[in-house]
This record gives sequence, C-alpha cells and structure tokens, in this order.
Amino acid sequence: MSAEVLPNIPRFYTALAEWAASTVYILILKKRFSGSRMVLGIALGLPCLGMIQLAAGALPLAFWVPGMIAAVGGMYGIIRFNSGVFPQDAGYCCVNAFILAEFAASLSWQLYCYFFVVRTNAVTPGGALFTILIYWVVFAPMFFFERRHMEQEGRLYVRHRELWAAVLIAGATFVISNISFVTADTPFSSRLIPELFYIRTLVDFCGLVILYAHQEQRREMQLQSELKAMESILQRQFAQYQHSRESMDLINRRYHDMKHQIAVIRSERDPAKRAAYLDEIDNEIKQHEVQNKTGNEVLDTVLAAQGMICKKNNISLTCVADGTLLNFMDVMDICSIFGNALDNAIEGVLTTEDPEKRLIRAALYSQNKFILICFENYFEGNIKLENGLPATTKGDKGSHGFGLKSIRYTAEKYGGSMTVNIEEAWFILRILLPLPPQGSPVQDNRFSN
Repeated sequence: MSAEVLPNIPRFYTALAEWAASTVYILILKKRFSGSRMVLGIALGLPCLGMIQLAAGALPLAFWVPGMIAAVGGMYGIIRFNSGVFPQDAGYCCVNAFILAEFAASLSWQLYCYFFVVRTNAVTPGGALFTILIYWVVFAPMFFFERRHMEQEGRLYVRHRELWAAVLIAGATFVISNISFVTADTPFSSRLIPELFYIRTLVDFCGLVILYAHQEQRREMQLQSELKAMESILQRQFAQYQHSRESMDLINRRYHDMKHQIAVIRSERDPAKRAAYLDEIDNEIKQHEVQNKTGNEVLDTVLAAQGMICKKNNISLTCVADGTLLNFMDVMDICSIFGNALDNAIEGVLTTEDPEKRLIRAALYSQNKFILICFENYFEGNIKLENGLPATTKGDKGSHGFGLKSIRYTAEKYGGSMTVNIEEAWFILRILLPLPPQGSPVQDNRFSN
C-alpha cells in the first residue's frame, strides 16, 4: 500500500494491547480476588484503558506524552487493583506490560497494513480479528515465559533499584521507538513512514528482550541470595550442633568428676558442709537434666541445646522421638529441620507472657512406611498463611522466612513434604518423609572433631 496514506494505530487496538498485556501479569501474580470477582475486575480494565486512549487521541499532539503517561497509570491501576502484591512488584510488571503492549500493537498493525489495503485507522471486523490473532500469538507465549520469574506465592520481591532500572529501560525504548512520530529533525528520526513503523516495532522488540534479560539477571541474583541465606542458616545450625556437642562432652567429664566429689562427701563428717556439697551437685544436675536419648546422637545434641534454651526461658518442651529413623540423613539436614523448627517454635512461644502457656511439643515416629515429624507450639495473636507459609510482618519481606524454606527444601531433598497449619491457638509444622528402603546405606551421623 502507499506510504503516504499509511494510518496510525487505532486507539482501540492500543487499549486492547495494553489491557491484554496487563492481564498476562495479573494472571501470574498473586490474585486479590477469585472466581467471578476476578473476571469482573479484569474485564472492567478494558473500558477504562479504552476511555483513556480515546481521550488522549482527542488531545493535540503536544499532549501525546501526558496521554501515554495516563495510559501507563491506568495499566498500573488495573494490575494493582486485581493483584495482591507489593507496589514495587506491580510497578515492575506494569513497566514490562507497557513495552509488551507497545510491541504487540506495533507488530500487529504493521503486518495488517502490509497484507491488507488500509486507508483509515477505523476499526473493522476483519482488522479486529487479525489484531486479536496476532495478540494471541504474542501474549500467550509471554504468559509462560513470565510465569517462570514468579515465586510460588505469585510475588517478585522487586527492589527499588531494580524497579528504577526497568523504568529507565522502558523509558529509553519508548522514546527511541516513537521519536519519529514527534519530530523528523533528529539524527535518530525517519522521514519515511514504512521505515518509521519498522523502527518502532524493532526497537520495541529490542526493549522487550532487554527487559526479559534484566528479569533473568534479577531472578538469578535473587536465587543466589536465597541460596547463600539458606547455606548460612545450615552452617549456623551445624555450628550450634558442634558447640552443643562440645558442651555435652564437658558435661560428661563433669559427671565423671562428680564421682570423686561424691566420695569426698561421704567422708565429710560436717553435716553443713555435706549439705552444701549436695546442693551444689543437685543444682548442676538440674541445669543439665534436659538431655534426650533418642537413639541418634545428632538429634540428641540438637534437642539438648534447644532444651537448655527452653529451660532458661521457662518454656516447656516435650519431645517423643525415635531418632533411629533419621540414621539415613545427613548431619546438617537433621540440624536444619530440628534446629530451624525449634528456633521458630521458641520465637513463637516467647510472645506469650504467661509461662504456663509457653508449650512446645515435638514428635518423631513412623507410620505406614513414612516418617512423621511434628512440631506444635502455642501462640497468641494472628498468623496469616500465604501459599502454605506464614506471612511475615517484618520489614524485609523478601529475605525473611528462610528457616521454613530451608526445612521445606530439606524435606523435598528426601522426597518428602512440609505443611503448616493453624489449629485454634496452636502453630503446627508437619514434615512427611518416605522411609528409605531396607538395605539402603546409612549416613554416619557421629560427631567428628
């Protein structure tokens, strides 16, 4: 068709592209609504964006940029309204959705003008069907590509500097791709209308690729950060185990010394001194009577260390465990599960002012070819679960909760699972592991200096 009469993209097609791109991200983010309310919330976004585009199209060219800013604001409002994510997550998705919509609208209109004789930018049934087809080809694959970057709970945990980097990329892409529509008096402008549309499509595609690469890099850095955090937790739990083991060795030597003290007491004829000696020994015994004998030295050490913390904070810890069931597990994995679980339980009960309600129960047993590990602790207040994990109230939401994530990772490592439930005033953590086949190699869990 003739370059002189090549029309601009219809405003409705641009609004449709922006709405479809926003919908792609709404569907992969954590939803604010469900069912018919979600469908209604998404559907209302199309007329809103359509009105913004029609209003912007009626304004003089000088108001073109403010009109596009209003369109981006509309996309952000739709994503924010329909998704239950943090503002920076919604902003990051809005930036990506905007460039995706620009690319899809430019590509579909360029192809339509190439294959069909188009003299106006009026919306026709044939043009609408062709545009919808191209949009489907663009947006459907992007849905699956973008879903890979999401956390299991449908969040991105975008940091402010990552958001601003994406804004700068999108801003540069938009300026370069549209500068020829504003003025031809720049070194980067084109005076030929067909090339103008080609440049716009190509630059939008390059911007889309750069944003996707930025997301891949951001996700890789996030995974590395999480891995380092979980490794740090594992190392800390293992260090606690080593320290506790050394403490137990000292205790054992202390008990050996008590034999000689008892002999001295028997020979002491002064009743007052004898009573003082006995009281001293009795106090030492009470300090260390929290030791458990489960059949697994690593588990015994972890429970002894946590038991001392509980005793110091007036926490009642009850544990019934068959430690021999864990003889196939690595030392650090046992420390990770029991250390992190009891740390969380202790942190939970410490919020209770009444010492009689500071209760922790732990159990380890086998049933139907599975190992069941259960931790229960009393708590006061409200705990909201998000995707099976407690929603943190701490400021750094992206880096909190690695203790439970570490437990879940360890359980999945052995083909098991972890679940969290709230039953009345009890926080219940359950871990289910398959029993290893008979004859499987047993991990040597003995402590080595």
